[in-house]
Amino acid sequence: MKNISIALILCVLFFTSCKDANTNEEDSAEDATSETYENSDLDQDREDASSTSEMYDSDNAELKETPLEPDSKEDNTSNTTKASSAISAGNFIKLGEENDNSCACYCINVNYTSNSELCLTPSKMYVTIRMAKAGNQVTNIFLVNPSAKNSEGKDIPWDKFDKNAPIATLTSKPNGEVEMDWLGFSINGDLAIDYAILGKKTLEGTYKKK
Repeated sequence: MKNISIALILCVLFFTSCKDANTNEEDSAEDATSETYENSDLDQDREDASSTSEMYDSDNAELKETPLEPDSKEDNTSNTTKASSAISAGNFIKLGEENDNSCACYCINVNYTSNSELCLTPSKMYVTIRMAKAGNQVTNIFLVNPSAKNSEGKDIPWDKFDKNAPIATLTSKPNGEVEMDWLGFSINGDLAIDYAILGKKTLEGTYKKK
């Protein structure tokens, strides 16, 4: 009887031991599986982070390599026309009057060393003038006296007109052209109203070098 009891106790201990062993193996398997999943998730996160970093670096590289677009306003600065420059000496003819090949009236002789002549009214009235630079791109024109060949204008008070106030200006334009701006004759610093438009219609306009 005593031997039977001992045998039963040993059997109980054996089954208990086996059960604990199975339980430990299952727990170990679960822990291993959990660790595998965790490691897998961690690896995936690292891959995603690495991929994102590579994409970011790639985008930055493209930004660095992409040349900056030039300023359209700067590009639109006209390169098709030459910039304005100082007015050089020589003959200029009025645009639209190019048929005046003999320069009977619609020409300006730019001369800084001696007097020249301007036509106020074709074939009727002329004045002798002098020129002086007022800047790199502006030339002033001054009255000297009426021309001796005038067939009209003998009643005009030429001797009262200011000789040191400009009667017109020439301004440099692109492509070597000049713009004539008629100011008119003046007396004692004031515009001579009665003769303000004398020469304006004939002379005012744009001229090109002959």
